[in-house]
Amino acid sequence: MLNWLKNKAGSQNYVGIDVYDDGFAVAVIDGTAATRPLVTAARWCPLRADEAIADVLSAVVRDLGLRGQPVVATLPHDTYSLVQLERPEVPDDELAEAMRWRVRDLIDFPVEQAVIDVFPLPESQRPGAPALLYVVVAKAQAVDALVEALHDAGLSVMAIDLVEMAIRNLAMHVDRPQRPRAYLQLQSAQTVIEIADATQVYLSRRVMQDFDVEADRALLHAQMENLALEVQRSLDYFESQYALGPADRLTVLVADDALFAAFRQEAGVFLTVPVERFGFAAVASAADVSVDALGRGFTALGAALRGLPWAA
Repeated sequence: MLNWLKNKAGSQNYVGIDVYDDGFAVAVIDGTAATRPLVTAARWCPLRADEAIADVLSAVVRDLGLRGQPVVATLPHDTYSLVQLERPEVPDDELAEAMRWRVRDLIDFPVEQAVIDVFPLPESQRPGAPALLYVVVAKAQAVDALVEALHDAGLSVMAIDLVEMAIRNLAMHVDRPQRPRAYLQLQSAQTVIEIADATQVYLSRRVMQDFDVEADRALLHAQMENLALEVQRSLDYFESQYALGPADRLTVLVADDALFAAFRQEAGVFLTVPVERFGFAAVASAADVSVDALGRGFTALGAALRGLPWAA
């Protein structure tokens, strides 16, 4: 799924990188584990305004001995869009090109400058429901720049991926829900609401909102109330669209304790599902590694999981 620039390399280590405007997270997984990921390194690497990602990443690659290792990196949110559309009646190998012309009036840059990919959504059990898919529309310049930075740092690019798919990987290989489950990646300017089950993503939405736990408490209260309502709307849409019953719970991926506490307070009022915080109990780590060191870049681990031989 999403095979941009895929270049499978033989290795025991798999590197995941989660990129933000002010830094990036790095997670390294030992790929020899049969069924359970073993994290051998986890770091959050801040970037100053005058620093290039390749320079800082090169130092991390040298320090961790990762030169030549395969990497999956997620694009920053502001470099791509997800557009949900009905699937046209065309062969699978023609879908991406067919959707290129469908999205040209839905994006704010020329479609000729875009990298296009698609992934289908699960079939609805509701009679008469149309087949849907997500169209990924990324700025080609941003994809090229990230690939160049990874190459310059000495890594072998396996794939350029999306935060949404990294969340799916965490659900599939760490959380392992038995039925569709809602996920909330909660952080300023990059909040994602997603419903996933095993290999499938049913719904993914973004909430473009800055949160500041040090700001006016009334403002934070209003923001969290609005976010809880957006989550509930997503849960209602999922139940209506797919006719599979409700999602079983909401799992929140969040690094900031105060932010989670603020959301949980409102979730108890507005949500119809139980809320829990995402944890790493199912992830084995080397003795000197703390997964918490990823900071807010939890999805670096999800990106690395894509490389495992037993991962989809």
